Amino acid sequence: MAFLRHNTTGLCRIICCLLVVISVNHSGCSEHSLEYTELKQINEKVTEAELKRYLKVIKLMPADKIPSFPTVYAPAPAWSHIRSLPIEDLVNSEQNNISQLWDVQRISDQFGIRNRLLKKALQRREMSKEQFISFTLAIGLAASRHQLRPDQKLDELITKGNKAIHQLQLDKRPFSSLSLEERHRTLHEAMWIARVNRAEHLIQVPPENINLVKNHWDQLKEVLPPQFLKNPLDELTDTLEERGIPFTLKGEDADQLLEWTSTNAIIGTDAPDPKTAPVKIQ
Repeated sequence: MAFLRHNTTGLCRIICCLLVVISVNHSGCSEHSLEYTELKQINEKVTEAELKRYLKVIKLMPADKIPSFPTVYAPAPAWSHIRSLPIEDLVNSEQNNISQLWDVQRISDQFGIRNRLLKKALQRREMSKEQFISFTLAIGLAASRHQLRPDQKLDELITKGNKAIHQLQLDKRPFSSLSLEERHRTLHEAMWIARVNRAEHLIQVPPENINLVKNHWDQLKEVLPPQFLKNPLDELTDTLEERGIPFTLKGEDADQLLEWTSTNAIIGTDAPDPKTAPVKIQ
């Protein structure tokens, strides 16, 4: 019995030592781990407290040391005339590439890779780089949405754009086989890919986030990436479609007689007239 009690006592000591070691190791890891690791989604409300925490990270870095934020707003497609893929494949590839621009992990791989100041600032505010990126996207999109004009209806734009994209996806002709005019017309329609992608992200912004941006605009316009400080749809605007062909009327009050809206406008899509033979002068 004495031998049994002795072994039991020794076993208890061993177990206690193991528990102490595990406890010490666990506490050491917790000093560098985050209690909250969830990422903010662009359709989720950003609170005042979360915005203040985000701004505090930025304030810990000199203005000229903040790393540039990767582009998420894709430009209009610019396919080379030698691309031999069918138009439908080019459209699908373009959509896939654009969607990847918004991936948090992709942005993280490019954003502040060797920036020690950013790393220290995030550690002091107990925020991961991915969380900082997700806040930048949520707040930045709200800033972009804040700058849209009242006539830029996102739901109407998405509906119209998806119809144009669908027609392109039905086109099986190799892009390189098109004439110069056809390529120009196709790229003109392909602009809808970028427009719709931007609109689909902007439409997810909660109204609370737009109000938050309005209330803190003076601070945010100094720290947000430049791509979020302008109207994201304006650079993809089809001026002819939105404003029509310019013309003038005589008279001092002529401008007051001009009334035009894209809703009632009739926009022609006829093919150009065939070239006429040159007139021979006898």
